[in-house]
Amino acid sequence: MRGIMAQETSLAAFARSVDDVTSVALGGMLLENRPNTLVRALIRSGRGGLFVTSAPAGSWDIDVLVAAGLAKTVRVPHVSLAVVGTAPATKAAKEDGSVAFDRVDEAILLGGYLAASAKADIQLLDNLGVSDFASDNPLLIKMGDHQGVGPLHVDLALIHAQYGDTKGNLVHVGSRWADLLIARAAKRVVAQVDQIVPTQVTAKLGVTVPGYLVDEIVETPLGAHPTGSVGAYVADLAHLTEYQAAVKAGNFSSYADRFIAPDHDAYLAELGMARQAALSAEARS
Repeated sequence: MRGIMAQETSLAAFARSVDDVTSVALGGMLLENRPNTLVRALIRSGRGGLFVTSAPAGSWDIDVLVAAGLAKTVRVPHVSLAVVGTAPATKAAKEDGSVAFDRVDEAILLGGYLAASAKADIQLLDNLGVSDFASDNPLLIKMGDHQGVGPLHVDLALIHAQYGDTKGNLVHVGSRWADLLIARAAKRVVAQVDQIVPTQVTAKLGVTVPGYLVDEIVETPLGAHPTGSVGAYVADLAHLTEYQAAVKAGNFSSYADRFIAPDHDAYLAELGMARQAALSAEARS
């Protein structure tokens, strides 16, 4: 129960608990701190028709939800694989119209989170100026000479952090990006962490998302792969390149059989110890 103590959970239990989820927000930013192990579990649940949002820049996690056919609407200003290039499923879905993409920039997106976290009806955005995003955008609310955006509430927020404790306190190494706003905007928050540590450790390191906002926590070493976890391991650019090539070639199902269908232990085994060690070593170099 939120406000008392987060519950330690498993990926299988999480996948069984999303039948009523229609909207999901994903933490992290571009190729860092994406909640990818939880995303894989969400895909294994088969829960579709999702409204998907994130921080202003999403990557593999959003693209793979599109590729799996689970995303109905996406509200994110930018989705790509960064230096690897385009997010192939997102690009194809925009071209064929199979997924709706809201017309949104960073201010409109974060304004929605701010309104939701403040339990306000509107977040004023008087600095949008003249742009394609501000012109006749159905997401914007007019109030006389002012304009703003309504609250962006979601059923479920998925967040990745480097450390967490059994009370749900999270510790981000480096920026927490929009994770705190996303957590405050969600009815339910599930966090994956590279390591669960004692509460004395999270207190010493500095809590970045307090436990009263987190409902469930699961320990998933290398859980952000194929993106990075700041200070722990870097993004696996070779894997992202392999993913991109598979989707472009129409081989997503084969990729999914290898890297999404297995549980987390099997996923790590498929990656191999040598690759895991190399990604960790590069983060520390």
